[in-house]
Amino acid sequence: MSWMLAGAGVACTLLAVGALMIVWRGGWPVGTEMQRLTIIGWTLIGALIGMLAVIVSLAIGGPVGRFKGKVNIRGAEFEAEDDVPPPVATVTTTTSVATPTSGVSA
Repeated sequence: MSWMLAGAGVACTLLAVGALMIVWRGGWPVGTEMQRLTIIGWTLIGALIGMLAVIVSLAIGGPVGRFKGKVNIRGAEFEAEDDVPPPVATVTTTTSVATPTSGVSA
């Protein structure tokens, strides 16, 4: 799950860099500056919200995570756990002692 969060952060960062490249390189017709900057501005706000979501989810859940989510054809599922202690490992050993058979020399 952490690789998906990291990938989302990279995707949002690339989106923000791409939007800035569009503004910087220009080449657009005169008269569309306001419309272009409005669209790019809203796109950058969305990218920043996406990056914020990635940072918050990593800070809250960490690499292991307390939140689980699934998306499939039937819909989306979300599950949260609250301070569930990790399972305790138990080790069980058994020992059997057999009597030596006669005729065996040491």
